[in-house]
Order: sequence, then structure tokens, then C-alpha cells
Amino acid sequence: MYGLGELVRILGLKTETQVRNRIEAIRDVLEPHLHRGPNNRILVDERGLEVLRALQSLCESGKTLKEAAQIIRSGGEVSPGAREEGDLRRLVEHLEEEVRFLRELILRGHRPPTPWWERWRSL
Repeated sequence: MYGLGELVRILGLKTETQVRNRIEAIRDVLEPHLHRGPNNRILVDERGLEVLRALQSLCESGKTLKEAAQIIRSGGEVSPGAREEGDLRRLVEHLEEEVRFLRELILRGHRPPTPWWERWRSL
């Protein structure tokens, strides 16, 4: 079981209030994984931690807390590693597209575009 202080550290947040906000955003999903400890402390079990990590991962990817909570509620991206696998697949697709583009430029005899910082090298 994890208390708020531990969750702050594990999720990489700054305050317990941020953890509480995330818990409240998906309380309906977390309810079976929330427990009360001594002095009515909020405790989260392992599965609840996985769900909070998925929520935090979505927030870090640019989603608002509300959007991330909606995705979690709809059953998306709760499994650990799902985001990393999806990100890796998108990265590979992007790199394949970039290689095709550069290969075509070379075959046409064009030089690849000059990076924007090159003009500053001569200064």
C-alpha cells in the first residue's frame, strides 16, 4: 500500500495536492483500490498505482488531467507499458517515413535541407 507521500515521489509530482487531484479525477476507477489507513490516511494498492501511473503518463504526454481521466475511464492505456509500446511504434513509423523522404531527395540529386542552425556557425 502506498500513501500520498510515497505517491508524490513515485509519480514524480511536487505536492500531495497533485496526487489528491489525480485520485479525485478517477475516483470511480480507483475506488476498489483505495483504502484507509491509520488516522484515515489514503492508501492505494498496487493496481491503483498502475492506474495512477497510466494517468500520469497521459498527463506527461500533453493531455489535460480531464482528458487523461476520460481515457482511463474508457479503458484506454491502463496496462503498464502500453504507452511505451505505442510510442515506440509511432517513432519507428516516423523514422521510416523520414528515411523514405531523405532517400528520395538523394535519388533526385537534391541535397538534404540545411539545418536552421548552420547559418549561425560562421558567426
